[in-house]
Amino acid sequence: MFLLLTPILIIIISYFLWNVYKNQKTHKLNLPPGSFGWPFIGETLALLHANWDGVPERFVRERVEKYGSPLVFKTSLLGDRMAVLCGPAGNKFLFGNENKLVGVWWPLSVQKIFGRCLITIRGDEAKWMRKMLLSYLGPDAFATHYAAAMDVVTRRHIEVHWRDWCWVEGFWDFGFGPAWAWGPL
Repeated sequence: MFLLLTPILIIIISYFLWNVYKNQKTHKLNLPPGSFGWPFIGETLALLHANWDGVPERFVRERVEKYGSPLVFKTSLLGDRMAVLCGPAGNKFLFGNENKLVGVWWPLSVQKIFGRCLITIRGDEAKWMRKMLLSYLGPDAFATHYAAAMDVVTRRHIEVHWRDWCWVEGFWDFGFGPAWAWGPL
């Protein structure tokens, strides 16, 4: 009997001490209204439920109505505590102070899933990586590199495989045929 009650008692005492520690830590901070939800899970399940229903904005709307603050509320998502800024004023604050007062940040769980990539890195390394990607994927890269390469490959394919053909029958059947079925413009 004693062996059965000991683990339960340890769990209850640990949970109580964790709550006392958490409350002492959060009382020192000037935090917006809101709830962190369950330990470790937070309000992630509520957000997932709203997403599964196809209305993710419901999660934000419910908290704005519940806490009476149309601008900001605190929550815990994906194992990390965060503040959610709402509405045009929140967006203006975020984008006006990007890399000054606030920065791009992903929860630790997301960083562990994706590793070091363009999504999770930030700062000078992210700027360098975006610049490198734009040099390969931007509109200028298509005009200078990819269009010429596609032209060479297409011409070579036509010379090798279509040299003896003078007419491609399927071209009219599948290209202009359906387009002309609607009549001339």
